[in-house]
Amino acid sequence: MTNIKRMLEKKVDDSTEQFYPETHVEGVIGLPEYVTGQFQTGVTSINGKAGAVTLVASEVDAAESIHGHPVATQLANGFMSSEDKKKVDELTAPDAGVSSVNGKTGIVKLTATDIEAAEVTHIHALASPIEDGFFSKEDKAKIDQLTIITLETVKEV
Repeated sequence: MTNIKRMLEKKVDDSTEQFYPETHVEGVIGLPEYVTGQFQTGVTSINGKAGAVTLVASEVDAAESIHGHPVATQLANGFMSSEDKKKVDELTAPDAGVSSVNGKTGIVKLTATDIEAAEVTHIHALASPIEDGFFSKEDKAKIDQLTIITLETVKEV
């Protein structure tokens, strides 16, 4: 049988105070073998990787910060479904016609710039303290104010 005892320290006034010594798992004989597989010890891998892991957007089903968007066709989805593209392609001009489009006459071909839209291959800027991006510059300022917690290694064993 094993006796379980508290560790007490005698104070100047002759009273005692319990204390807990700092130790390491290897300081307890047989503990590593006992707990192996007994308890979940936190994250051991992420997306099939272990150690110092760096993931890219495609590994978490996300888009890169700079990316393009496919154009919809009658056979392939893009920003709209292929079914909607078929409907759009079947639209006809009104009987009276139009005299101009966005100030242009004759055979008109509009670009994204003509209607103040983004090009198909546009990119999204990152937010900065002075300019909106994926989120507002105000939100960027809030994020920049978050406290960064630094962990300090006390001892390696």
